[in-house]
Amino acid sequence: MSIFIEKIRVRNFRSLRHVDITLSPNITLLVGINNAGKTTFLRALGLALNMDRRFISHDDLFIDKNGHPLPEAERVITIDVKIIPADNSNDFNDLWADIFGTDIISDAYGKYIFAFRTQIKFDHLSKEAQIKRYVIRDWDNNIVDENTEISANLSGIPFHFIDAQRDLQEDIQQRNSHFGRLAGKIDYDVEQRKKLEGALSKLNEDAVANSEVLSHLCTALEELNRTVQIRGKGVEITPFPKKVRDLHKGMKVHFQDGGSDTFSLEYHGMGTRSWASLLAFKAKISWEAQEKHDENEPFFPILGLEEPEAHLHPNAQRQVYRQLYEIKGQKIISTHSPYIAALADLTEIRHFDKETDQTSVTRIRLDGDKDEKRKIERQVINTRGEILFAKIVILSEGETEEQVLPIFATKHWDNIHPFEKGIVFIGCGGSNYKAFLSLLESLKIKWVIFSDYDTKQVKSDVKSSGKHVGINDVESDNRFFLLGKPIEDYLIDNGYQDEMKDAIIRDEEPVYINQHHKNSKEPEWQILKNEIKSYTVDDLSRRVKKYKTKLAPMYAERIANRTDDKNIPPKIRELFNVIDAVIHPNKTIEVKNATFI
Repeated sequence: MSIFIEKIRVRNFRSLRHVDITLSPNITLLVGINNAGKTTFLRALGLALNMDRRFISHDDLFIDKNGHPLPEAERVITIDVKIIPADNSNDFNDLWADIFGTDIISDAYGKYIFAFRTQIKFDHLSKEAQIKRYVIRDWDNNIVDENTEISANLSGIPFHFIDAQRDLQEDIQQRNSHFGRLAGKIDYDVEQRKKLEGALSKLNEDAVANSEVLSHLCTALEELNRTVQIRGKGVEITPFPKKVRDLHKGMKVHFQDGGSDTFSLEYHGMGTRSWASLLAFKAKISWEAQEKHDENEPFFPILGLEEPEAHLHPNAQRQVYRQLYEIKGQKIISTHSPYIAALADLTEIRHFDKETDQTSVTRIRLDGDKDEKRKIERQVINTRGEILFAKIVILSEGETEEQVLPIFATKHWDNIHPFEKGIVFIGCGGSNYKAFLSLLESLKIKWVIFSDYDTKQVKSDVKSSGKHVGINDVESDNRFFLLGKPIEDYLIDNGYQDEMKDAIIRDEEPVYINQHHKNSKEPEWQILKNEIKSYTVDDLSRRVKKYKTKLAPMYAERIANRTDDKNIPPKIRELFNVIDAVIHPNKTIEVKNATFI
C-alpha cells in the first residue's frame, strides 16, 4: 500500500450536515443504528471519487427536522478528500507523484498530501447537478482554490460500492457486474483458441447427433434453408458455446457443501450467493492489481461495502470479514453485526448517530492506554457488541437487575420490548463499569447506572466509575439510580412481598405423577405453602437472594401484572421516565434534574 485516504469532510449531503471522518488505512468499520447516515457516507465518497451525477439530485441537499431547506447561499454539497502517502512516508512514490502532479501540497508538518474538494451545485432552472473538483491548498484552514480544478486523473483510485442485496447468481447474468467484467476478459492465443473451438464444435456435433430430440429439432429447423437464400451452413443447434469469446455467457458456478452432490449456485441459499459475490469482487480486484502492476500503473481501489454479514451465520460473518482484509486497497464497511465489530480493532470503528436531523460521527478515544483498550475489547466488544447499536445503555451490577428491568420496561412501554427502542441492558458488575463507560462516553452513547449502592465496596466502585468520566458527585447526578440497598430488599420494603412469596410457591409446587400421588403429597404441600406465606421479611430476603436467578423473573412478572399504579416499582419508573426523555427529546416528560439530556 503506497497511499490511502486519511480524512473525509462532508457538508450538506442528506443528513451529513457537517461531518469529518478519519479513516483507517485498511478497514474502517461504520457502526450505528439504521438511518444514522452510514450508507449516505459511502454514497458521498462515491460521488467524490466517481463524479457520477446520475445518482445526485436536488433532494440530496440537507433539510432540517422541520422540513426547512438550507438558505439559498448554502445550497452547495461539498466533499473534501485528503490522500496521504502510506507507511509513514512523507512523500508520494514516483507513480503517484506523476498522477497528482502540481496538485500536491505540503501540510503544516512538512508531509506531502493530495487534497481536493468535490463541489456539487444545482442549476435553478433544470435542477441538474453541476459537479467540479477543486484543489485544496490548505487542508487545516479549509482554503480551496476555486479557480483551479484538479489536474490529476483519479482513474487509478476507483471506488466500488457494493450494497447488501448482492447475489453472485445475478452477477453472472450481468455483463457490467464484477463477475461479468472479469469473465469478459477470457482470452487465449491463436493456437489455444483454434484447439478449444475445434473441441467445442465436436462437442456440439456429438451432442446433437446422439440426441433424438436435438436431431429432430435440427431437421425441422432446416426448413429455413429452403425458404431463405443461404450462403453458409444454414441452421445449426449448439447446446454449448461455439466461440471462445462466448464462454462467459450462460456460465454457471457450482458448489458442493459437505457430503451433498454438487449444485449450481442458483440452488444454494442467499448467504452462499452473497458471500460468493464478495469473493468474485476480490478476484476482480486482485486481477486488476496484477494488470496494473505489469503495466507499471498506479492502482488503489476503494471499496464501500454494506453489511458483509448479510444472510450469513456468525462464524461465516467472522470468516468473510477476515477475507475482506486481504482485498487490495481501502475498505469502508457499514455493519449491524456485533460479531464483525468484535473482530475489528478499536481504532477502526466509527460510530454513526442521528439524534435529530444531523448525523454525528465519533470514534473510540484511547490516548495510548493499552490496558484500557484490552479491557474494552475483552469485557465489552467481544461479549456485548450490541452496545454499539444502542440509543441508551442501562448498566447494573447484579443478576437480578439484568433480569427484572427488561420485564418492567416492556410493561412501561405497553408490551414493546425495550430493544425495539434501542435500549440495551447490561449487567457488568460494579468493578467493570469503567470499560463500558469509557466506550460509551467516547462514542457519545447515552447511559445510566442502576445500582444497589448498598455496601462500602459497591459505593466505592460506583463513585470511582463516576470520577472515571468526570462525575464527582454520583448521588446528585440523574444518570445514577441508587437504591441504597439490594434490589430484593427494595422491592420488599415497597410492598411487593406477596408477589415474591407467590414466586417461591410457584417454584416449590410439586409435580404430581397421578391423582394418588397428589392425594398423598397434598397435606405436606399445604404445610410448606403456609410456611412460605408466613415468611418474615428476613426469611423472604434470604430466600429470594439465594435463588435470585430463578425467582427474579417470576416475581417481576407478577408485579408487572398488577392492575394498580404499583405495577412498576417507583425507582424503576423514575428510571424509565428519564429514558423516555432521552429517546423522545421532543416529548414533554417530567424528569427531576435531567441535566444530562
